[in-house]
Amino acid sequence: MRLISAGNRGCPADTDEMVITILPQATTSAGVDATICSGSVYSLSGTKGGSATSVTWTTSGSGTFNDATLLAATYTPSAADITAGTVTLTITTNDPAGPCTAASDGMVLTINAAATASAGADATICSGSTYTLSGSRGGSATSSTWSSSGTGTFDNATIVGATYTPSAADITAGTVTLTITTND
Repeated sequence: MRLISAGNRGCPADTDEMVITILPQATTSAGVDATICSGSVYSLSGTKGGSATSVTWTTSGSGTFNDATLLAATYTPSAADITAGTVTLTITTNDPAGPCTAASDGMVLTINAAATASAGADATICSGSTYTLSGSRGGSATSSTWSSSGTGTFDNATIVGATYTPSAADITAGTVTLTITTND
């Protein structure tokens, strides 16, 4: 028989316990935005952490990965990627067990057209004459500079249509090589 005290009203107190399991959230990083020249491939440097056990890379473009499940996958831009000029490369973790969700992060890969330069066709001039060059530059090149294997001078070595004045040594040598070099 149970004795009931005035403060207890006859029901014993009850307790129960529950356990909360705290899982680490999946984390990932695609790395910093980067720039490459067309014709190049890009080596990624992704990271994963928390409860993530695997990753997959995807692209907003149509290029390819050597193995999209590697943190350090290599991306090869397609012709369409090069034409577009940029793609977003996204790394996504697996969906870990439990309530934690997958994580993803993106980086922008800018693809610059390769710089091009043309010095123009070979030419012949008479001694005592100057020569106006017909060089060109293209792709991602925004500037260029002429140089000479000789000792002559340019009126402005930074323009593609510079005028070259051969020196006495150039005339004595009989030939000179003029080279145009782009900035990028």
